Amino acid sequence: MGRLRCSAKRQVFSFVRSALLFVGCGGGGGDGATTFTLKIDANPKAGGTVSPAGNIKYGVGTKTEVTATAADGYVFAGWSGASTDKAKSVTITMNSNQTLTANFEKIVRGTLTDSRDGKKYRTVKIGKLTWMAQNLNFKTGNSWCYGDDESNCQKYGRLYDWNTAKSACPSGWRLPAREDWNDLVEAAGDNAGTKLKSKSPNWNGTDDYGFSALPGGYRSTDGSFGSAGDLGFWWSATEGGSGGAYYRNVYSDDGDVYEYYGDKGSGLSVLCVQD
Repeated sequence: MGRLRCSAKRQVFSFVRSALLFVGCGGGGGDGATTFTLKIDANPKAGGTVSPAGNIKYGVGTKTEVTATAADGYVFAGWSGASTDKAKSVTITMNSNQTLTANFEKIVRGTLTDSRDGKKYRTVKIGKLTWMAQNLNFKTGNSWCYGDDESNCQKYGRLYDWNTAKSACPSGWRLPAREDWNDLVEAAGDNAGTKLKSKSPNWNGTDDYGFSALPGGYRSTDGSFGSAGDLGFWWSATEGGSGGAYYRNVYSDDGDVYEYYGDKGSGLSVLCVQD
């Protein structure tokens, strides 16, 4: 009987000790931690800021939102580490110690000289591509000045039908695909249209990146013109439904960049890109 009582005591002690160890470890992650650290930083540091920032401890399972803001002269290029998202705000779930880095790229401005006619264009590198920061004004094929007025070509560039637009860019440059436009708009973020528009009167642009988009209007297939000074239309190289092609559209009184597809015979502006 004595031995039985002794064994029972050991079992009770073993149970109590296990319970104490369980309480000491706390609930949560598989390694027994009650908190995890999220290290948040910007790369390069001059490129922008993140909020919150630093080494922050969070309880197990906590969801925290982190936002990146680019500095002047930079564009947000995406996250690395705990997230590879391209959105400027991401939510991280704390189930381990993690690092999160907001990556920024410097906006690089330059000049392009078209060897075909000697015309010069401003350029800007936003993300992975270098874009012309002025509408193309190379006379070729089915291309027109708005209202058949040469002064509008000097102001807004020419309007091209889609088939002409595909081959109108200078050597080493190309008409941007639908995906290229998507990347540009994503890099610009909220109110991309406002940020990409020039500061022309009544156009309501802030021209944050030196992209300087202009409201060149359009030419219909019947030869009529419309919306110069109020709307901008730019071809993409990607074909759309019903035999048309995708294009981008920006309004003077709106901060977004819209996508539609339309008749390839329409005359729209062209911006060229370089990889």
